[in-house]
Amino acid sequence: MKAIAKVEHQRIIFSKYKQEIFKKAAELSAQCGVDIAILLFSPQGNTLYSFGSPSVDSIITRFLGENRRLDALRRELRWLEKQVKAEKEQGKALDVARKKWEDYINGLGWEELLQVIGKLEGLKRNAHAELQKKDAVAASASASCSSAMSGANYGPPAEEIDDEVTDTYRSP
Repeated sequence: MKAIAKVEHQRIIFSKYKQEIFKKAAELSAQCGVDIAILLFSPQGNTLYSFGSPSVDSIITRFLGENRRLDALRRELRWLEKQVKAEKEQGKALDVARKKWEDYINGLGWEELLQVIGKLEGLKRNAHAELQKKDAVAASASASCSSAMSGANYGPPAEEIDDEVTDTYRSP
């Protein structure tokens, strides 16, 4: 198919086909129940002709809304891909650390293992004490908020928790 050289012939053909395209679009919409929009610029590009069923505006609005939704989904997908990559890298780092830890533990003697166990148990006690402290503070804050909201006076402060723990281990 070749472009029509004469401008006047272009206008005539454009006018004829424009009406046929709009008519076929209307038939397609009526027979198949589809929403359709067609935008045509005149051969000189200075006039816009449009057809839409139910309307050009409603179709363009829906199209732009879908694009915004797709853009949001693409952004979320990129974020998730970054998260997956970071998790994989963290998993690799953890595998390396686990291997080093296993090599270290496998190289220890009985007495050294008992010392490591003692230190780990001390760490566990310290973590447990910190958790109890935080629970007590949270409970106190919750009680204070409840008292303040009901107009009651504040209660006494939560008890201090002794967090002094030794990290020695004595074998049985």
